[in-house]
Amino acid sequence: MADRTTMQAESHALLAVTTLTRKDCLDDEDYEQLTEFGREFRTVPAGVHDVHSNLDIGNLGFEEYAGWAHDDPERIYRSF
Repeated sequence: MADRTTMQAESHALLAVTTLTRKDCLDDEDYEQLTEFGREFRTVPAGVHDVHSNLDIGNLGFEEYAGWAHDDPERIYRSF
């Protein structure tokens, strides 16, 4: 849970965690691909809306955000 102070401060990164399990995937290869960059990543508060909206409509997957966070020097997804 994050309060207003956290959501307004760019210096506090929030933790995003997938609920995906191996049972949700077709096979081990599918699971490995979807969790290649881990089952969690950090995002700045401004990125929460991007993540939520795109996951909700299926425009982007959790693995894409985890990959972008992985590419960041601080391992944080930053808003578009």
